[in-house]
Amino acid sequence: MSDDMNEKRQEKIEGFKLHINEESFPTDDTQAQTDENNITDESFGEAVSRRNKIENFKVHIDDIDSFAEEVPQEDERTDYGISQRPIYSNFDEDINSSSILQNIDQSMIIADDDLDNASDSIQSYSANVITKKMTPAEKKELKKAKDADKKRLKAKSRKNKRFFRVVWVIMAALISILVGGYMVVGVNDMLAVGRSDEEVTIDIPSNASFDYISDILYKNNIINNKSFFNLYATMTKSKSGFIKGTYDIKKNLDYQAIISYLQTDTNRTDIVSVQFTEGMNVREFSEVLEKNGVCSSAEFLNACNSDNYDEEFTFLKEITNKSERYYKLEGYLFPDTYYFYKDEKVENVMRKLLNNYELKVYHTKSRVDGFDKRVTIEQRAKAAGMTVDEIITLASIIQAEAADVDDMYLVSSVLHNRLNTAESDGVSPFGDVGMTRLQVDSTVYYPYKSKTQIPIAEKNSFKSRYDTYDIEGLPAGAICNPGKDAIDAALSPDDTNYYFFCHKAATTDSPAQSYYASTGIEHESNLVKAGLTTTHNQ
Repeated sequence: MSDDMNEKRQEKIEGFKLHINEESFPTDDTQAQTDENNITDESFGEAVSRRNKIENFKVHIDDIDSFAEEVPQEDERTDYGISQRPIYSNFDEDINSSSILQNIDQSMIIADDDLDNASDSIQSYSANVITKKMTPAEKKELKKAKDADKKRLKAKSRKNKRFFRVVWVIMAALISILVGGYMVVGVNDMLAVGRSDEEVTIDIPSNASFDYISDILYKNNIINNKSFFNLYATMTKSKSGFIKGTYDIKKNLDYQAIISYLQTDTNRTDIVSVQFTEGMNVREFSEVLEKNGVCSSAEFLNACNSDNYDEEFTFLKEITNKSERYYKLEGYLFPDTYYFYKDEKVENVMRKLLNNYELKVYHTKSRVDGFDKRVTIEQRAKAAGMTVDEIITLASIIQAEAADVDDMYLVSSVLHNRLNTAESDGVSPFGDVGMTRLQVDSTVYYPYKSKTQIPIAEKNSFKSRYDTYDIEGLPAGAICNPGKDAIDAALSPDDTNYYFFCHKAATTDSPAQSYYASTGIEHESNLVKAGLTTTHNQ
């Protein structure tokens, strides 16, 4: 090579050395001192390596035949990550760039592994780069440690999953066992499996809650599982509708049978038999009902003036003078033997009584003389020129006055004869006057049966609106509840000329005796015979 080439080569080497020194070492004394203190033995080794590379670079320069005359451009540098090296341009075109690269010491080029592991280096961009590289052994150990951690975490995760899986399986099994056991026990109880057919008596009080009823059933061994019974009743919407009363119930009934049994009146055993005899008035009815625990007297008497039954029982629509009556339904409560439940609703009691009247009186057809076919009370009343309500009122008086059934038709004839005198201004064919007043004792104290029943506060001033000694014709309503015989007598009286009657009460020595008369004089004589002195006896 010529001297000029050697000179240029030397200049390039010096420039390269200068470039490396500027980037690798601080110029400031203080910074240099700090860096010197921080540089480890390994960093110092890298500095020595850097000088060796310069020398190697000088050697490789000799292999290059020619260089471009232009100096390296400092701003055209390739960043290799840790250090920057100049890029030379305008090499001799004959020089193959690949051969140059092959001749450059590979230690001057950062390997791909170094780039890949750049994260293992400690760098500071606040000043010059200070790098601490990990040795292959350290990297290997680090990788082994990371792999070990991963394996440990995976193993721990697998153990946790296995543990929780076992826990969940156990919990699911326990829940299944508990639920299954509950269902088996509950279903067996629902179907009455294993329960005896023993009959027990229970009392369901008024307005009892479902829980209270469940307790009663449980205590009497009719059910064995209150919670399942409650669940069943909830699901079937059967928690209401239980009827108060006393029941004889068998233990081997299933849930549905138990509920149905306790929600049906016909299964109750707290049934009382109540007999109402002919001639009893509504006040006496109320006393009997209260005495037998069916309903209170006050409730019943209030119901006797109610209009709630008019639509259901059409015969009540004939009653048009309610305001003049003491009790609207007096006379329509058919006397008979009835069966009621303890603490029966008064509405049910009233319906039973009215329904029996409708069935046995109002809708009953009878074969009667003068009619070609069987007729009802309504048809017979119409033929007599009266209303059904008037017949019932007349029958109630006959029922109260007659000594027996045969006597009813004679008493009926007296009353009909007197009523018929209205056409002659109340004068009988025998000249007696005032015959339109029936003058029967049974009406004097109504709604009471006798003077002794009148409340003390009213006794001195009491005057009945039904008193037939003061009023003409029939009273506003019935004075009692007549039976079928009295009703039939009112519709078919005997044909007589009697306008008066009286009775001698029965004694231990002789039966009751009736006396009839056509005139007032005869009647006065009969009163003496009967041992009666009051003018209130006909």
